[in-house]
Amino acid sequence: MKLFLLVLLSLSAWTVAEDAPNTLSAEEKEAGYRLLFDGTRLAFKGVEKSNFLQSGWKVEGGALSLTKTIQQSGKVTGGDLATLESYVDFDFLFEWKIGVSGNSGVLYFAKTSLGSKPTGNEFQLIDDVHHPDGLKGGPIRRSGALYGILPPSDAKKLNATDWNKGRLLVQGNHVEHWINDEKVLEYEIGSPAFQQAVKASALKLPMGFGAKVRGPILLLDEGEEVSFRNLKIKVPGAPPAAR
Repeated sequence: MKLFLLVLLSLSAWTVAEDAPNTLSAEEKEAGYRLLFDGTRLAFKGVEKSNFLQSGWKVEGGALSLTKTIQQSGKVTGGDLATLESYVDFDFLFEWKIGVSGNSGVLYFAKTSLGSKPTGNEFQLIDDVHHPDGLKGGPIRRSGALYGILPPSDAKKLNATDWNKGRLLVQGNHVEHWINDEKVLEYEIGSPAFQQAVKASALKLPMGFGAKVRGPILLLDEGEEVSFRNLKIKVPGAPPAAR
């Protein structure tokens, strides 16, 4: 009986370790995923502010969180965060949650220049239930959308105040947005359908918007509270992570 209980306890501990945030499973290591955040160390840098961990972003409770006071709501404090490396093709996994009426996003094919807001394609993350941008802007401004351009296929409004899983996959000209293990959007860069959607957008888009470029992946400070964890990336041809 004691041996049976010991085995159960051992299995329970193994399960918790496998499910612990900011760790790689054996399968993820074999597939070549790497951590961009291990709960303490970050493979990101501040875009607008080099001292982003003193300006609003915090590492606490195993999450990278951007906190806001009431006075800071709607204002950029910590600024956007960019990966230290730049990517062309990649598989980026992440988890996020935001405050009530929160708004954020993941920017890719990003172009950054000193003194100006980065531009690129945005995987929208928003409180679909309360935020006015999502409520009034329609599906092209809801979670999972290519912000302002292409809507997610799933019309359900997301409870973004709980932890949710995201995945951003870029393979050649093919792009996919995933939420909670469901593919909600896919498109082909440069296709007639994509170009038509860009042309029809009400956004003020820069010249050459949507072109595939090597660049960092950004976590956006849109003036509201947001938290991230389990930030993982796989790059084609990269060797498996160390066990």
